[in-house]
Amino acid sequence: MSVNLKLLNAFLLVAEHRSFRRAAELSGRSQSALSLQVRELEGQLGAPLFHRTTRAVGLTPEGEALLPHARRANAELEAGLRRVRAAAAMEAGRLALGCPPHIAETVLPPLLAAFHRAHPRVAIHIREMPQAAVLEGVRRQDLEFGIGPRPAHAPSLGFTPLREEAILALAVPRFIPKGARSLPLAALGRLPILITSGANTMRAMVEEAAASIGTSFDPCCEVQMPATAIALAAEGLGVAVIPELALPRRRPPGLRVLPITDPPMLREVGLVQLRGSRLSPAALAFIGLLEAAIMRPAV
Repeated sequence: MSVNLKLLNAFLLVAEHRSFRRAAELSGRSQSALSLQVRELEGQLGAPLFHRTTRAVGLTPEGEALLPHARRANAELEAGLRRVRAAAAMEAGRLALGCPPHIAETVLPPLLAAFHRAHPRVAIHIREMPQAAVLEGVRRQDLEFGIGPRPAHAPSLGFTPLREEAILALAVPRFIPKGARSLPLAALGRLPILITSGANTMRAMVEEAAASIGTSFDPCCEVQMPATAIALAAEGLGVAVIPELALPRRRPPGLRVLPITDPPMLREVGLVQLRGSRLSPAALAFIGLLEAAIMRPAV
């Protein structure tokens, strides 16, 4: 038996509100038209669905039996319509995100390639910039979301953690004790250090940790990008201090990679979004890929 969805919707409205008048108001139909639709459904089913009196409307046993199935059918239809609308939006959508350059270099390329294959008509806009600029772009809504470390003192922004990343030391073997599996922060302070300059979160984290154990360090070379520090470390200039997600998939040969410890150097990395904002279907689809990929440790 094929039942018209309008008839089923009319039944649900009356059943939920126990009133033909109220159901008619909510549906924008006349009470007589709604009553006619319910009677048509009853005729198709061969059973009355409502007890009608001048004072109240109640469900018959047949109506009570139909109600949960009608609710489920309506919910499934609504879910299907939402999926279709989301798929249609993806046909000509836009993905705008920001992240530090090292994440754009090491994490995003395979994900963006996979995303583009699945959604070739979505325009992709990536902004590689320092974390402070990413946060400002999210605040201004130039970016739907950002990827990076947990922001401090940013009440207008929400943060969804995806993973922890270690702060790493990279160096040729002559700088690393034989057999060492980690590098204590105090020992790092006695070595020539290659580190990013400026007020970035990793630099501040390392300096604060060093101060907490009564030590400090004087970098032998400050750079703008972790990739530069890695290249200099491969030439034997010193020990590169980088976030784990900056570690390239094809690292230079001869470099040892060790986590910095005592204290452990870990930070959260995740999604930054303006509080109260809703992500587009394109953003949600990309985040699904990102969540699966970023959980895999680089070391």
